[in-house]
Amino acid sequence: MEALKELKTFSSRIEAEIVRSFLKSNSIESTIYADDVGSMYPSQDFVMGVKLMVLGKDYSLAKKLLAAFEAEENL
Repeated sequence: MEALKELKTFSSRIEAEIVRSFLKSNSIESTIYADDVGSMYPSQDFVMGVKLMVLGKDYSLAKKLLAAFEAEENL
């Protein structure tokens, strides 16, 4: 099994889910890691962050797609 790499840390699960959906639409699978006790304490996301992880083989493309997505969002 290939190792995961952290693509970005978000301050909310919603932000991470939006980017995760965008990556999936571009055929890149990703996983979200958050220490929020199974979403029972979402305020922990602000403290600990929500990590979006991708496979190492997909990291470069995912980073480029994320940059393009963020540039589009800032228009």
